Amino acid sequence: MKRTALVLLSIILALAAPLFAETIRFDPPAVTAHRAVDAIVSGNWPSGCFPSVSGVVFDGSTIVLHLNAIPPPGVFCSQSAGPYARTFHLDVVPPGSYTVMAVADRGNDISTELARAPLAVRDRETLSIQPYAVPSGGGPIIVGNPFFLAAATLTIGGVTVPAISEVDGTLIANAPPHAPGAVDVTVNNIAGAVTAKAALIYYDPASADPAVFEPILFPLSFQGPGAFGSQWTTESFLLPGTAAYFRDSIPCAPCQTDTGMRLANDGNPWGHVLYALRGTADTLDLNSRIRDTSRAAQTAGTEVPVVRERDFRADVRFLNVPVDPRYRTMLRVWSLGDYQYIASFNQILVQNVLVSLTRIPGTAMWFGSIDVTSRLLLSTSTPVIVDVHPAFPTTLAAPIWGMLSITNDDTQQVTIISPH
Repeated sequence: MKRTALVLLSIILALAAPLFAETIRFDPPAVTAHRAVDAIVSGNWPSGCFPSVSGVVFDGSTIVLHLNAIPPPGVFCSQSAGPYARTFHLDVVPPGSYTVMAVADRGNDISTELARAPLAVRDRETLSIQPYAVPSGGGPIIVGNPFFLAAATLTIGGVTVPAISEVDGTLIANAPPHAPGAVDVTVNNIAGAVTAKAALIYYDPASADPAVFEPILFPLSFQGPGAFGSQWTTESFLLPGTAAYFRDSIPCAPCQTDTGMRLANDGNPWGHVLYALRGTADTLDLNSRIRDTSRAAQTAGTEVPVVRERDFRADVRFLNVPVDPRYRTMLRVWSLGDYQYIASFNQILVQNVLVSLTRIPGTAMWFGSIDVTSRLLLSTSTPVIVDVHPAFPTTLAAPIWGMLSITNDDTQQVTIISPH
């Protein structure tokens, strides 16, 4: 598109508010200057003629994603709205802070803004910074010293702060407070200055920005009495292999044992959701199990999957689900977005049941559970396949993960089925 379109766009935006509720997300979520990135625009279009990808315009710190909203000639567009998603390949973007705008072009140089989102492309090569993200209130960071000279200062987001030089060629400093967003970092000393653009990211400590954090889910966190005299305990451990950084303090009790940090059992039905700084938790060792301490035969317990972001998917399917009057079966579902889901059961006449999800406090994740014992007992044969999928077919549904916990009333043995 021509630059004149950008000028007309700014005039139109000043006269009218956006008419759509589109969103922009990036893949990968954490963008660095050495890897190509895709921008995905999604939303609900008011007619059956969905827009197509037209092009991308780079204008300084603004990236405009153009969607062609002109219906094809001779094509009848239905009046029914529907979901859509369009992917723009941005290739490798130079380091810096950008505003990404999605616009619908309607002809005659008329464009309407659909959505906008910030994009920080981090320079991680020029300077080594750990951690590369701090809360908006600031915090300690360690910066690689490119000069290996003792006397140095750091300029972080335009503010110069003192730095303590370490013998291993690193600089230790406190990043000053700053509004959320990416800032440049400069190392200054008598040998000169080295600047890394958008190298440090400030985040809102009350949010779970997917560009900064990835979720790690421990699905169970229960300790207490159960049915038939059982006494349950969950044993979840985390063993950092490298310097992993988390948004919040880890809810551990005790926080140091011979086998790693043990998470406290707080009784939340959704378990624990931890947010790790992207790229710092890849080598974490994680383990969780639940066991009935009232029965000697249950000493070993049952392993509970620990879930990474990559384990979430568009829908989940549980195969080989046993059906028996002695079994109690609970379905638990976690979602990375606010959507409603349906559980369906093969071999059962009345198949569907709604799984309602609510947001987990302090997270960007939703959770819901439902006892499906009575529904499974309607089956005329065993085993059964259980599917969980969006309540309405849509390209906008968030990825989900789920598990079935099956408890034998006679032995209190727990079996967990999860998607693989």
